[in-house]
Amino acid sequence: MKTLEPLFHSMSKSLLLVKQLFSYLRIFLSAFFRQRASLGCELVALRSQLTFYKESIKQKKQPRPRFHPAFRLLWVLLSRVWGGWKFVAALMKPKTVLQWRQGAFLQWWRWKSRRKGGRPAISPEMRGLIRRLSRENVLWSAETIYGQLVLLGFDPPCPDTIRKYMVKPTGGTDKSQTWLTFLRNHLQVSWAMDFFTVPTLRFQSLYVFVVLNHSRR
Repeated sequence: MKTLEPLFHSMSKSLLLVKQLFSYLRIFLSAFFRQRASLGCELVALRSQLTFYKESIKQKKQPRPRFHPAFRLLWVLLSRVWGGWKFVAALMKPKTVLQWRQGAFLQWWRWKSRRKGGRPAISPEMRGLIRRLSRENVLWSAETIYGQLVLLGFDPPCPDTIRKYMVKPTGGTDKSQTWLTFLRNHLQVSWAMDFFTVPTLRFQSLYVFVVLNHSRR
């Protein structure tokens, strides 16, 4: 048996070599039948990972890679324009790239939705004047306060904005009953109705109309 061990070892190495050669041959032949755009994207993806590895080796970083923003942005763009990016992502999981893409999407819409000028903010003096007028004149509406400010020579905001800064009345008002209390008080004279369809096993539709007396529930 000892004499056969070197033979088995040699045969396993030969089979491994043949397997690797066939793998490289398949990659080499597939390159001739692919589009240039796909080959270019794969080349960029592989070179970006190789460059990152070289930089990590030079700077003696930790084994766990920490990708810089430029690397993430490159892979976000690759994942958008190339369908085979998942098969060449060796340093990170495809799920990680999808998270980067989601983060880039949020950042883009946050930048796009930023405030672009518009009407200037209301000064504290104007807000104080609105509160004073609404406090001293409880029956005045936002439109009335707007007209009074125009008569006083101010450039007031619109009535909807004035309504935000008006003093809200507190206390002195009776709270209305809740919906549950209303139903309990009128339970004897309340009815519930509904209309719906039910599909059958024979692909027909049954039309159902239900009337329910709440007092008998």
